[in-house]
Amino acid sequence: MSEVVKEYQIPEFDNLYLDMNGIVHICSHPNDDDPHFRITEEKIFQDIFHYIEVLFRMIQPRKVFFMAIDGVAPRAKMNQQRGRRFRSAKEAEMNEKKAKDRGEKLPEEERFDSNCITPGTPFMVRLQEQLKYFVNNKISTDGLWKGTKVILSGHETPGEGEHKIMDYIRFEKAQPGYDPNTRHCLYGLDADLLMLGLCTHDPHFSLLREEVRFGGKKSQANKRTPTPEETTFHLLHLSLLREYLDYEFQELKKLPFYNAENIIDDWVLMGFLVGNDFIPHLPNMHINKGALPELYETYKAVLPSLGGYINEGGTLNLKRFEKFMLKLSESELEKFDDIYSDSKWLEGKTAKKTNGKTVVDLTPGPSNVYEMLEGREEPGVIQPVEGRQVSTDLQKLMDSTAEFDSTDEEDMGDEELFNGSTRGDFYQMEFRQHKRDYYVHKLGYSQVTPGVLREQAEGYVRAIQWNLHYYYNGCMSWSWYYPHHFSPWITDIRDFSNMELTYEKSKPFHPFEQLLAVLPAASKALLPEPFQWLMTAKESSIIDYYPVDFDQDLNGKQQDWEAVVLIPFIDEARLLSAMAPIHPKLNQAEVARNQHGPMWIGTYSVEDMGQYKSPTYFPNIEKSHCKLDTVYREEWDVPLHKLKKGLMEGVKLDVFFPGFPTLKHIRHSARLAKTGVKVFEQSSRGKT
Repeated sequence: MSEVVKEYQIPEFDNLYLDMNGIVHICSHPNDDDPHFRITEEKIFQDIFHYIEVLFRMIQPRKVFFMAIDGVAPRAKMNQQRGRRFRSAKEAEMNEKKAKDRGEKLPEEERFDSNCITPGTPFMVRLQEQLKYFVNNKISTDGLWKGTKVILSGHETPGEGEHKIMDYIRFEKAQPGYDPNTRHCLYGLDADLLMLGLCTHDPHFSLLREEVRFGGKKSQANKRTPTPEETTFHLLHLSLLREYLDYEFQELKKLPFYNAENIIDDWVLMGFLVGNDFIPHLPNMHINKGALPELYETYKAVLPSLGGYINEGGTLNLKRFEKFMLKLSESELEKFDDIYSDSKWLEGKTAKKTNGKTVVDLTPGPSNVYEMLEGREEPGVIQPVEGRQVSTDLQKLMDSTAEFDSTDEEDMGDEELFNGSTRGDFYQMEFRQHKRDYYVHKLGYSQVTPGVLREQAEGYVRAIQWNLHYYYNGCMSWSWYYPHHFSPWITDIRDFSNMELTYEKSKPFHPFEQLLAVLPAASKALLPEPFQWLMTAKESSIIDYYPVDFDQDLNGKQQDWEAVVLIPFIDEARLLSAMAPIHPKLNQAEVARNQHGPMWIGTYSVEDMGQYKSPTYFPNIEKSHCKLDTVYREEWDVPLHKLKKGLMEGVKLDVFFPGFPTLKHIRHSARLAKTGVKVFEQSSRGKT
């Protein structure tokens, strides 16, 4: 499905799309672990130009070349951006401190602050001017670029890069005369791009990505190769992934309503449940701990009883989703089993000998759990009397489970297991107490009431629907965001099939609003001076948004970069009211930087368009042959009812396009088996 790019074997592509932020990051700070690294801005721009040229020459798109840089993101994304930027500022500070402690002399000049790769900073304004110059230069002087329409969507145009690309694809598909066999190539490292490519239901779609090297020394793993010549590129063919997914769910083909396109849509939805940039993963749902096979098995078990699909082209079928979540929740009690037995084992290890007697340390948390939750004394537990201390959960557990000793758990199905009577009320209580602790300590509730659980369930379902809209229809609400760092327990996501799913129609933030919303105080210099005090002064009404120290919660993950950064969410109203009195103090250039702007479309013109003045570093273009037009994002908005869903009429699925692999012309049989697979030339750790 993924093959190393070889010059002479590349398929013919119509459109090439670059999710540009990855390139900007690689070229400006290739190694964050080296506090001595310095680079000039001229070198950064030269390297970016060179990277783009190599990719263009490699793919040679025949019709459209689209370069997309992240503009202002939806609020849903900003929480993750905020966490990342706070973390990267902290890591840079720590690296510098360690180097100084080792007695190393650091360079005099300022290091490149990667947080400046955010819309509205002076660096992004200069980058945009450089890219316009670059497009003009290539179209005017390079024969390869002449026949291609070049679209530059810069930081001034709201939206994440890859989603601006999706807006364009949706817009094109809705136009009369669209070729359903258009061959797309999308460059970028984000795993999300895989989902986005599948969402289009255009089968001739490939992802171009750099090889990722796993393992090895941390320093080696983090150092990316800034030169494209030294990089191994892979093409990942979604045409094959579509066929693999058809095989993954082949046992469902006996269903009268089976349709591979709908299966793909539900597969995309299941991907959200392990978390993405906009919502946290469900508790204990980790890809490296077998979450995906578990989701697929649940889906196969439940789909026959649903009578249709869960994700209906970007609209969540609530009744079917509720049935799926109910089935998925059955495994949650089993997972608790492991946590429970581990904690009891640990409790055994904390026993101390006192006066020849073994005394177990108190388990954290109240021992009158049952009483607290149920409002009555726990049945079957010998109540403590004067002079006899029963203070531990372990002792209470032994007493309370005596009456259940004779049950044979092995013979029970899930239904019975789950109804509580068999495992022992105490076990159920432990599970509920475990969840209660999670809501109190991780989500910050003082009391866990039915209202809280309802709010959690509906909030999570609303998040799933917002995600589906974002992937299939475009951004439905710029202001919506998931207001918690952690998701609810699956057993609590229930009874939501009659909820209303509406979103507030809203406009994107302006660049300075986003900068204040995502930057730590360490990067305050990237904002106009009048705003900077808001991040540092005790008198600032929003100073609590810029903590110097913050906790991180791995939440079941293993890598530091996967940890949840526990910093407060931004309240939009408070942020805007703190900024309002400062706007009049901005100068003209700053006011201009705080606007949304158009995208630029460059095409070849036979006539001489005169001289194009270059920004700094590079020579003027004396005879420009590039016609630059503007287009605003709103012009690509397509009403919901006009969007083209699923496979388009006239699409050719089994034609062997040059370079696009398909299994349809190879004699083969398919079966499902657990096996190790190779990912980027390395064997996977787990069974796949």
